Amino acid sequence: MLYARTLMARGNWDTGLHWEEDFLLAIHAVELPRWADWAMLILPWFGTNITLLPLSVIAAAWMLRRGMRLMATHLLVLQIGTLTLSAVLKWVYGRPRPTLWEWRGQFAWASYPSGHAIVSVAVPFTIAIMLWRLRGWRWPFGVAVVLLVTSTYSRLYLGVHWPTDVIAGLLMGLVWLAATLQAFRDPSSRGSGTR
Repeated sequence: MLYARTLMARGNWDTGLHWEEDFLLAIHAVELPRWADWAMLILPWFGTNITLLPLSVIAAAWMLRRGMRLMATHLLVLQIGTLTLSAVLKWVYGRPRPTLWEWRGQFAWASYPSGHAIVSVAVPFTIAIMLWRLRGWRWPFGVAVVLLVTSTYSRLYLGVHWPTDVIAGLLMGLVWLAATLQAFRDPSSRGSGTR
């Protein structure tokens, strides 16, 4: 919120900061091969609540059936929190999306913050951490990084976010990730002074 207030105070909230426009135009000037352009349209769907919320509900139900109540609750709270955080802040700030060229791909509501960035940091990395703790798998971290990079770059490439929207989403997603990891840490790993 402080970040948004600072940007608003600079007087370029609706039209983006000067460097943001230059940055977006530079990205738009690079013509990607058809397969990469297609990937920019499709892969971000895996970094949105539209896709991840139903998958998280299914995964949480599976976890509950196997007695993993804490992990299931963690995943659901994390997912609902990313959706709520994104929706509330978009409603509060109502920043217009860039109008430098026609928008493509999936977008809804206001521009600030990037909901894709919030979700792409918090959800895939939480799942990767859960799988590492359960199975010792490291490969989910690679998948999470690819989803994060693709999703956040696509928001700029498709012209649906200002760079500061993406930066804000990344910061918010990181804070939410850390907060939920702390809140849902394994009770056996807590110090003896806690309940």
